[in-house]
Amino acid sequence: MTETSADVAQLAEEVAQLRDLFQRRLLEDQSRQGMYDELYRQLRFAQQGLAEQFIAPMAREILLVVDRVDALAAHLASGDTDVLESVRAELLEVLHRRGLREVDATGLDFDPRVHEAVARVPVTSPEDVGRVVEVRRPGYALEDRLLRPAQVGVGYLAQE
Repeated sequence: MTETSADVAQLAEEVAQLRDLFQRRLLEDQSRQGMYDELYRQLRFAQQGLAEQFIAPMAREILLVVDRVDALAAHLASGDTDVLESVRAELLEVLHRRGLREVDATGLDFDPRVHEAVARVPVTSPEDVGRVVEVRRPGYALEDRLLRPAQVGVGYLAQE
């Protein structure tokens, strides 16, 4: 009997050691996972900073080129603008792949956070008062940050 109780005691000791080892490994794994989560959070933060530091200024400059292409296309005959429209589309596609998106404007309520009012446009419908009725220059955002506001004409009720 003493041999059996000694075996049971030895097994109980081994189980206790295994339980202790398992708990320590579990805590180590949880700690390691917490470090990985923090590292990934910091990496995402750094990537956003890089986008703001490098991509945003470059995108602003490319948008100026797009604006010049648009202005040149407006002065040419309609048949001569195919190459310019192709260049414009390619520039915007490059920026789109980097997270650039156009800010919605036409028909929406004027929002000074994303629109810049550059003109008042007379409208006859009361529903168009305070709404964007024309876009003079499109606005763009990079990811969730406004890169430049849309320059818009805002409707006001024309007095007759």
